[in-house]
Amino acid sequence: MDVTQLKTQRKALRTSFTICAKGIEDELIKEAPNVNQLSIWKAQIEDKFMRLEKCQTEITNLILKDEDAERAYEEDFLSAGKYRDRFSELCAQIQRLSMKETETKEFSEKRKFKLPKIELKKFAGDAKEYLSFWSQFRKIHEDKMQYLLQAVVPKTKAVRVVESFPATAENYPKAIAQLKERFGRHDLLVHIYVRDLLSMVMKNAASGRRKTDLPALYDELEVKIRSLESLGRTQEKYGDFFKSFSGILSSRRNISCLGEKQKYKGRVSS
Repeated sequence: MDVTQLKTQRKALRTSFTICAKGIEDELIKEAPNVNQLSIWKAQIEDKFMRLEKCQTEITNLILKDEDAERAYEEDFLSAGKYRDRFSELCAQIQRLSMKETETKEFSEKRKFKLPKIELKKFAGDAKEYLSFWSQFRKIHEDKMQYLLQAVVPKTKAVRVVESFPATAENYPKAIAQLKERFGRHDLLVHIYVRDLLSMVMKNAASGRRKTDLPALYDELEVKIRSLESLGRTQEKYGDFFKSFSGILSSRRNISCLGEKQKYKGRVSS
């Protein structure tokens, strides 16, 4: 095609481009632009601009063949540049709006996500509960006395220890030290857990639990042993100590079996 025919084609393409661009601009100035509609129009205007640029390139090549067409080329180039600038600006505005909506949605979804409320484990003064209480409470150690007062059960030995100090930041480490002295001493906790272990093993040997009770007994023993391990009483360090439980259990079972045999002999002889 010659330049005249190409310019006629370009005119139609520019008209189509301008109509699409006007629709995008009208949508962009709305208070709440429709991003989905803008995405459709963006695809349409990209197609129109691509065809317009192809036609423009052919026109430019023909103009440049004429050595005396410098002025014509300059005018044509400036005219084509207006459409390029308008296309770039519209695409940039749509891109910014799309990114803004994406960020808004992500922020909204984050706000909808609510973390579960954390309930502090309260301490009543039972030394056996001190380890689990302190492992949780130490995380808010820096919030001083008020958190400590909220973390002890009212009308108990623990709250009496804490309330014996005025509720000031200076007294917080003193209250913690006193709680540790009263309920968190290693020797005291080890004594309590060992006593409980011995009591459980001896009661089981004496009563002779059913097989169905053994898993529950095992779980109870595991809790005590893990508590001792957290205090540094591991099986590697105190192997003889832990072996004593099996010895006690065996001796109690032997006594129990001997008693059963004597009862059986008594029934036979009578």
